[in-house]
Amino acid sequence: MDLAAEHDAGTLTAGQVAAAAGVNRSTFYQHAASPAALLRQVLSEELDALRTEHLSAGGDISPAIAAVTADVVRHVDRHRSIYRRGLVTEAGAGGLHAMLGSHFEASVHLLLEQRAIAVPTPGGREVPPPMVARFIAYGVVGALESRLLEASPRPVEEFLADLRELLPDWWPIG
Repeated sequence: MDLAAEHDAGTLTAGQVAAAAGVNRSTFYQHAASPAALLRQVLSEELDALRTEHLSAGGDISPAIAAVTADVVRHVDRHRSIYRRGLVTEAGAGGLHAMLGSHFEASVHLLLEQRAIAVPTPGGREVPPPMVARFIAYGVVGALESRLLEASPRPVEEFLADLRELLPDWWPIG
C-alpha cells in the first residue's frame, strides 16, 4: 500500500513489492500475479468487509446503504493517493476503475437479489438488473473520481448530499 501510494501500481515490479515486504519474489507470486493485482485484491478485501458489515444485517436498507456509501468514501479518502493514481490519471494501470465499479455492481446485485430495492417498472417492463447495477455502480465511481480531482475533498456528508441529488429517487441512500 505504501509503494502504491507513491507509484502507479502498474509500474511497480514484483521485486520492489517483495523487497518492501521482506519476502522473496516467489513468495510474492504465491499471492498475486502482479503488484497491480495485489493492490486490487487488498483494496477489494477492505471494500468487501464494508459491504458485509453494513448490507448483511437486513432490516431498513436505506440507513445501511447510506452508511456503507459513507464508509466507502472514507476508504477512498484514506487511500486518496492510490486512487488518484489508479482512477484519474492516464498512467493508472492498476485497474482501480474496474475494481471499484465491480465492487459497487456486486453490491447493487446483492440488494436486487434481496429485494431490498425496488426499481420502477415503466409501462410494466422490468429494467434488466445488470443494466441497473452498472448504471448505479459507474455513476458512483464517476462521482468518486470527481471527488479525487478536488484539491481538498469536501466533508463526506456534503459529498453524500450531492450524490443523493444525482441518484434516482428510487435509490435508497438515506
